[in-house]
Amino acid sequence: MSQENEIRAGYKALSDDDLDALLEMLDPEIELLTSGSFPDFAPVYRGYDGIRNFWDAIRAPWQWFQLEVERIVEGEDCAAVAVCFRARGKGSGVSTELHQGHAHWFRHGRTVKVSTHQSFEQALEAAGLSE
Repeated sequence: MSQENEIRAGYKALSDDDLDALLEMLDPEIELLTSGSFPDFAPVYRGYDGIRNFWDAIRAPWQWFQLEVERIVEGEDCAAVAVCFRARGKGSGVSTELHQGHAHWFRHGRTVKVSTHQSFEQALEAAGLSE
């Protein structure tokens, strides 16, 4: 079963500042593993409270940001997503662009785990989808 529409809707919710829409797509026991690209983030965020904490942390330094899905490779109950993160710093006004990879795992049509990676290739490997 394809999860592409849900994946795209989740990134749109992040970009549109719509936490409620994002939470609707996530399993209550969601686990988010961060890559270390942003040093102020915790290594792991768990459950809806963890996602709320992540939400606050990712928004704090940016005047605005957007996550653009560039590519999705799906497996049976997982997917790897190539993402472009674009943002402008609150205090500095400096724009940034960062290409990342995210691995997603699903249960009963909801995302149960996401791991973020510094490259799409790493996300493919984490999801067991590398060739």
